Amino acid sequence: MAKKTNCTINGKEYYRIYRKVGMKVNKMGIWVDDRKAFYGSCKREAEEAYQEYMNRKKSGQTATETCLGQVMDQWVQEVFKSSSLAKSTKAKYITDFEKHLKPSKLAGLPLAEISALDIQQFYNDSTASETSIRSVHNLLRRFFKYAELQSICPNITHSVAPPRKSKAGPAINNLTVDVWEDNDLQKLISEMDDHRLRLMVIMAVNTGCRIAELLALTYDDIKGGILYVSKQLLEVRDTDTKGGQAKWIQELEDTKSFTSNRAVPLSAAVMDEIERHRAWQRTEMIQNGYRTEYLFTTENGTWYYKRNVTRALKRLYKRIGVPYHKFHSFRHTFGTNLSRTGVPIEETAKLMGHSDISITAKYYINVNAERKRTAVEKITMFSLK
Repeated sequence: MAKKTNCTINGKEYYRIYRKVGMKVNKMGIWVDDRKAFYGSCKREAEEAYQEYMNRKKSGQTATETCLGQVMDQWVQEVFKSSSLAKSTKAKYITDFEKHLKPSKLAGLPLAEISALDIQQFYNDSTASETSIRSVHNLLRRFFKYAELQSICPNITHSVAPPRKSKAGPAINNLTVDVWEDNDLQKLISEMDDHRLRLMVIMAVNTGCRIAELLALTYDDIKGGILYVSKQLLEVRDTDTKGGQAKWIQELEDTKSFTSNRAVPLSAAVMDEIERHRAWQRTEMIQNGYRTEYLFTTENGTWYYKRNVTRALKRLYKRIGVPYHKFHSFRHTFGTNLSRTGVPIEETAKLMGHSDISITAKYYINVNAERKRTAVEKITMFSLK
C-alpha cells in the first residue's frame, strides 16, 4: 500500500505537518504562535521529526506554554519600570529588549526550556552592537534573578557573557582622537561673534564638558571662577507612556559616573565670555518674555535638543568653510591641549572626569610622538651635520 503524502518538493513526495514550536512577535508587535513545518515520507515520520526536534530543545524541565518574551513583557511593565535605575538606563534596556531580543527566536522559546547555551548562542549570533547586547544581557540577568526569587525558574545567566567584538582596522585606530586644528578652531570662534552657540563652543573646548553637561549648566554652577559639573541633560524614552508610540523627553540626571563630578577652573577670558553671554541673554529674556537660569536655551527659554545643536553647527561649518567635527571633538581638543601644555596625566584625568588614566592616555600619544620626532631631528645634527 502506497504511503499517503500531501506535498511535492523537487519532484519528491512528502507528508508535511505544521506544529507549534514556540512564540514569536509578528509585524504588528503581537505575540503569535511560531509554527514550523516538519516532513517525512508519511504522517508518522513527520510526527517523529517534530518529536525529535522538540526533544533536542528540551533541557529536562517541564515545558510551559508561556514564552520568554511574553513573561519578560509583563515583568518589564509591572516590575522593571518601577526599579530604582536611572530613567535613561531603563529606557536603554527596554529599547534594546524590544529591538533585539523580543523579535528573536530566543524570546519565542518556552521559558522552562531555555538553557544558558541558548542565551549564549543568541549573543554570539546577534548583529547588534556590543553596547546593545550588553544592555540586553543586563536586563536578562535582572529578569532571571527575579524569576529565581519568585520560584519561576532557575537563574541560568551566571555562565553566559556577551562577547566582545573586535573593532575594525588596526589597533592604533583605537588610540586616535578627533581634534580641531588650531587655525580652524580660531576661525570658527572668530566667525561666531554674534552666534547664540558661541559660548557653548568656547566652554566645550576650554572645559572639556560633554554636550549633555553643558546643556544642564546654570549660572549657579559657576562660583569664584570655578565650574562645578554635577549633572547632565539627557534625552530619554518615556517608559511611562501607556499605549501608542513611546515619546522621547528631556530629563536632568546626575553625571554619567562619580568621577564625572568635577571642578574645572575657568580662565579670565572664558569668564569674560560668560558675562558677555549673560548680558545678551538678559536682553533676550526681556524681549521674548521668558526667564531662565540655564546658560544655554532656545530663543523661547526651552532646553536645546542635542540634534538641533549639531544641525546648527553643521550649517555654520559649511558657511565659514571649516572641516566638520562631531561636538565631542571639542572635548578631545581640550584633553589634547592640556597634554600639549605639559599638564600631568593625573590632573588631566581629573579635569576630564575620567575614572582611569588609561582613558586619558590617548590624548598624550600623538603629543609624545611629536616630542620624540623633535628630539630625533635634533640629534641628527651629531651624525649628519
